[in-house]
Amino acid sequence: MYIFLDYDGTLIKNEENEFQKIYFKSFLKYTGFKEKKIIDIIYECTVELIKRVEGKENNLDYYLNSLSKKTGKSQKYWYNIFLNYYENDFPKLKEIVVPNFDLINKIKTSKHKFIFASNPVFPEIAVHHRINFIGLSPNNFIYVSTMENSHFCKPNPKYFMEVLEKLNINAKDCIMIGDTDFDRSSLKVGIEFIHINEENKWKEIL
Repeated sequence: MYIFLDYDGTLIKNEENEFQKIYFKSFLKYTGFKEKKIIDIIYECTVELIKRVEGKENNLDYYLNSLSKKTGKSQKYWYNIFLNYYENDFPKLKEIVVPNFDLINKIKTSKHKFIFASNPVFPEIAVHHRINFIGLSPNNFIYVSTMENSHFCKPNPKYFMEVLEKLNINAKDCIMIGDTDFDRSSLKVGIEFIHINEENKWKEIL
């Protein structure tokens, strides 16, 4: 069985909005941006990324291109700012993360194959940090969704289709464990959805 796993609200108990607020505050403090407008633009670009329907370029290129157009700064400028932040200050956010140890411990002992299916709005370097925050490594997963290897986001069903095609696996052999309707969109491609609160279900499977 292939198990798709969400992160915010699933692998960690922090909800996405909770983590996002602290993340933006941390980013703003580290980079020294004084204008709140910058955060508004970054958030706007993230929303646009999630809603995109075409997949000509990967999520990272699409995102950097959007930032560049809205700010007048080059894609390279923004890439270097984010890379510097993720290398140096982002790891400190581990302090606020509350791991879901019941689920994490099951992953460590289960024979199922796991797919890290958090919405790919973070680049690989940040995703690897997030995985390490909870005592796991990318090696615990057969596939890890990142901005670099993704062309869509949840709730677009194409997100799930892209992963299925890359791994050459069938939807009927998969389960998505998550906490929002974004995760529930897996049903549109035939992947069973289990809410993280349905502990008896996922514990029995794992």
